[in-house]
Amino acid sequence: MPVENYLELLPIIVLGVFFFAITVFMLYWAANRGHFRNMEAQSKVIFTEEEPEGVFSDSFPDKR
Repeated sequence: MPVENYLELLPIIVLGVFFFAITVFMLYWAANRGHFRNMEAQSKVIFTEEEPEGVFSDSFPDKR
């Protein structure tokens, strides 16, 4: 690719830098809000008495 054509990649590079900066900011925001603290307890929030942890309640239909 000739050097003159690298300017065509500039919008893609700018978008890449923009999305990378947004990602870093969102990780920083989540860390400051405490979303990464006590991840073991947070991973068990989705379980209830109806669907306890370690019990398989979902399955695929039988293949015939």
